[in-house]
Amino acid sequence: MGRFLAFLLGIAGAVIGSQGPGFTLQYMQNLQGQIDSLKVTVEEFDANIARYDYTRERALIECKAADGLLDALCEGYVSQVERYERLTAHMAELEAASDTVRPLILARKQMPEITNSAYEQFKPAIPATIDGLIYGGGGFAVLWGGMSFLFWLLGGAFGARRRA
Repeated sequence: MGRFLAFLLGIAGAVIGSQGPGFTLQYMQNLQGQIDSLKVTVEEFDANIARYDYTRERALIECKAADGLLDALCEGYVSQVERYERLTAHMAELEAASDTVRPLILARKQMPEITNSAYEQFKPAIPATIDGLIYGGGGFAVLWGGMSFLFWLLGGAFGARRRA
């Protein structure tokens, strides 16, 4: 019975694991959409400060030190520029990784608001890629192997009690 249950859990692990690459792609598409929407504001900010021979870094430093009306005007720009830079760096890290490694990077480092947004739109699908098959096999191996070991331990503990 334990072997059969471990096998069924292994199949569940394969189905769940195989969704990793597809979800990662959905996450990256959502991330790119957010980058694109911020890009317009950041380009406008860069164009405005360039007229006064400012770099983005110098303008952000002055905005952070500003008070009064200037602080009120700068506040929105500062947060949007900083978010744009964080999102762009995150996307660059994901794009630099191979298709097989991306889900691992995402599991380790993700942005919760993008994860939640991607999850709302995500539809599980049968993987048709090598990385989907790799993650499916890994999910099967982890759950099947883990459950087989657990049932072996439990069987040994309960079997020893029955013999005693």
